[in-house]
Amino acid sequence: MSKIVSRNPATGEILREFEQTSPVHLNEVFVKSREAQIKWASYSLKKRAYYLILLREMLLNQSEEIATLISSETGKPRFEALTHEVLPSVLLLTHFAKRGPKLLRDKKLSTWSVPYRKSYLNYWPLGVVAVISPWNYPFMLPFTQIALSLMAGNSVILKPSEVTPLSGIKIQELCELAGLPVGIVQTILGDGTLGAALIDQKPGKIFFIGSPSTGRKIMEAASKHLIPVSLELGGKNPMIILPDADLDFASSAALWGAYMNSGQTCAQTGRIIIHESIAELFVLKFKEKAAQLRQGAPNTSEGLDLGVATFENQKTVYESHIKDAKDRGAHFDLGGEMSSDRKFLKPTLVSGSNIENTKAYLDETFGPLVALTTYKSIDEAVQKANQNQYGLTASIITKNASFGEEIAKRLEAGGIAINEAASVLPGMPEAPWGGLKESGFGRVRSDDSIYEFVHIRHINRPKSRLFVFKSLWWFPYTDGQYTLITSFMGLFRRHYIDKARALPHFLWNLISLLKTERRF
Repeated sequence: MSKIVSRNPATGEILREFEQTSPVHLNEVFVKSREAQIKWASYSLKKRAYYLILLREMLLNQSEEIATLISSETGKPRFEALTHEVLPSVLLLTHFAKRGPKLLRDKKLSTWSVPYRKSYLNYWPLGVVAVISPWNYPFMLPFTQIALSLMAGNSVILKPSEVTPLSGIKIQELCELAGLPVGIVQTILGDGTLGAALIDQKPGKIFFIGSPSTGRKIMEAASKHLIPVSLELGGKNPMIILPDADLDFASSAALWGAYMNSGQTCAQTGRIIIHESIAELFVLKFKEKAAQLRQGAPNTSEGLDLGVATFENQKTVYESHIKDAKDRGAHFDLGGEMSSDRKFLKPTLVSGSNIENTKAYLDETFGPLVALTTYKSIDEAVQKANQNQYGLTASIITKNASFGEEIAKRLEAGGIAINEAASVLPGMPEAPWGGLKESGFGRVRSDDSIYEFVHIRHINRPKSRLFVFKSLWWFPYTDGQYTLITSFMGLFRRHYIDKARALPHFLWNLISLLKTERRF
């Protein structure tokens, strides 16, 4: 079995080599994980939250070291490693250490339909959950799933991308430093074969972040065991720029949305949909700013805006999209070629009358390439924005934020930012993150997302011993029961006069039934 190699994509330097986890050892990993989970689930909610605070402290203690590690393994600038990976993880821990205990306490339900009984929701851990994470954000993305899993009382088995194993292993090390139970977070290393074997161990849930094609395979494999899945997949996200937009602001927003993390993000602005009256001037401003971007191999200095391509195989996609655009007569306003050492794709802007039929416009490039098209009316802009297989994010740039909100409610996307690049949305712990269509399903982050990590059970009981009696719908069925139920349904009439007429009939039938049929 070949080794898993962590390599610096900017220099080619081997950072570390690891033995792959053999599928035959997975059972042992799961046994250890289940034992740790039972212990962890017995901790109070406040105690789990306290451990999240300790985990945050370990993360803060090593924040710069971790940023350097991420930068070395992915080729992104250290600033992006710090602000896009480490900082969001700190914010997430802060939010759920504070909110988690309240969110996971038993929650009382109003049971007006049976007022003599009371109900509440009880949140029960899933058990052992599997997290399968990608290479583009190898720390922040799995960290999110792990932190929420821990707060909910689960244990985690993490399979990081074989391209970026060090970042995943670092998360486990931080959990151990924070004093969490041994085995509560375990990392396994391998390729897709190991991922398939992981599913066969029947985890309580699978959280996958990656491509739609792999997501479908995971969902198919999980369906054989009826394992629930959460899929965070791709995006080809539109930015609609209205004719009233400030073009200096719009071009800056589009530039960052398109090229942050060198475009290697599912939240990337991949399509610019701009009103035809301002397109020419916008392109000039965009090109002027793009020319000032600093791109290359990261080092200890902070003098870079864009790093290198993390995954060697992704370069083939870049070249395929560029060739297809050229073959279809597209116009390259900017870039369109690899660097001389083939370490990165230069920032690329492509447009033209046939652009909407190109791969660069339709498919996820996962690199610093953005396609531009124009529109005449808002209806046309909305139609173009929605005319894609993905539905992850969208951005709207306008001086009229209220009108922007009206447009936002017409867009088929899980998250929409007005006067901001939607690439910022995954970093907000208070708001849900996820998509629709081929961008997947399930949500992480936000208060509501914690319920993706638990079973929800409804517990119902009498309000007191006085209300313990044989229910009116129990056997044997009688004519008196039938008459009572029909008169009860009359209380739901639309008009109050009809309700008032139904009430005496209901009370009479109830008393008659209780006289003839012993229920207490």
